Amino acid sequence: MNKTKIATACFVVLGLLANCGSVPQTFYYRVDYQIEDLRNGNQAIPLTLGISQFDADVLYEGDRIVYRQSPYQVQFYHYRRWIAAPKKIVTEKVLKQYQASGIFANVVSMPSVTKSDYTLKGEIQAFEEWDEGDSWYGLVTIEFKLQNTDLEIVWKKSLSEKTLIEKKEHIEIVKAISRSLHKVVKRSIEEIKNHLKLENNISSQNNN
Repeated sequence: MNKTKIATACFVVLGLLANCGSVPQTFYYRVDYQIEDLRNGNQAIPLTLGISQFDADVLYEGDRIVYRQSPYQVQFYHYRRWIAAPKKIVTEKVLKQYQASGIFANVVSMPSVTKSDYTLKGEIQAFEEWDEGDSWYGLVTIEFKLQNTDLEIVWKKSLSEKTLIEKKEHIEIVKAISRSLHKVVKRSIEEIKNHLKLENNISSQNNN
């Protein structure tokens, strides 16, 4: 075997070894959905609502996408990750969705120089792919807490939504989780709206 053939063989072997030792590509995903005005012709509630940074169960502190089929076992997609930790993604989406809803006169991110009448806090209890037999779902559960200026919790509720994943593909998993988050936040807006109207004796009609 001449030197050229030996060199070529060496390069081939080195290439194969390099491929065997290469790290798989990491893919990053974001939550995305349409947000809407929910006023239905009514005026905004004349209150300022502050949105605090949400907390998360320790399971969702990192950026890896979680999947489970049992309350007792947890698995991760190591190379499929969120663009940020779920608590940061959720806080941003909650803020934007509440602002766009038009339900409240003013919605601000906390801390803020603007004085708020109420502060909304939350804890992410599920933000994952949930497997049940041959079906897969995007599961989101958030416990919301509404606090007044005296730091009293005036409303508290855990809301959960589970959206069917149409195809077992990573992008479809993200879409299903996005839809579930949208529905959970929308439900929280409606429930807090109704609570604040009762607590502050605000009519459901236009305030003319």
